[in-house]
Amino acid sequence: MINKLYWLPIGQLDIDRSSLNHHAQPGELVRLQIWSYLLETDHGPILIDTGMPDSFIDNPNYFKSTPFEGRFIPHMSADDSIVAVLDRIGYQPDDIYAIVISHMHMDHAGGNPHFPNTPIYVQHTEADAAIGNLEYAPPECVQADLNYRLLQGDHELVPGLQLFYTSGHQSALVTTKESGPVMLTIDVAYTQENYANDVPFDGFNREQARQSIARIQQIVQEVKPNLLFFGHDPEQVAVQPVYPQYK
Repeated sequence: MINKLYWLPIGQLDIDRSSLNHHAQPGELVRLQIWSYLLETDHGPILIDTGMPDSFIDNPNYFKSTPFEGRFIPHMSADDSIVAVLDRIGYQPDDIYAIVISHMHMDHAGGNPHFPNTPIYVQHTEADAAIGNLEYAPPECVQADLNYRLLQGDHELVPGLQLFYTSGHQSALVTTKESGPVMLTIDVAYTQENYANDVPFDGFNREQARQSIARIQQIVQEVKPNLLFFGHDPEQVAVQPVYPQYK
């Protein structure tokens, strides 16, 4: 059973607005909140995503002189490292029962190397595309020698945590004792307008993205979660309670 679900803010990332909405003109940067989610369960604490790599700390020019210069600007302090965030809560890396990685992009898997002993659950198709591939993400995100547990589709990791396969990514349905079901779309939909209005956003395959959103919409219709939380929606960020408040 999931006892508590916490939102952990772990840095920010400037990206071009056109990445969120392909109808927008390129050239305007928007700042996204980066999240990890901490679940306190009867089995022990579980993390969903580990944020950005430590190489981003105090290094907004990480992408200078690369094809991504001016498109991605990380804003991360030492306090935003996932291990620093957990330390303030009272956990050390080996205390974590399991980690779920939604996908292995720079803002979701960067803290993985801090957990060499913890099982890291990721979809098999995503691991095949990403692990060891330095064109996919920074080295920390795609490090090979970790305790990966590869999933083939939907999976219930513990009672109350259902993972849904969505074309490489995975979304999470978290059902807590107090708040009932909460759907975390993560990057299946960055924003409400991606999800509800079919606004195109960055991805490898537009049609697969549509199919993934349609699948989550069907699950939402069936489950009727008390909260539908998108990966990087600025309006939700403005009102979302964070640790120590919980769902």
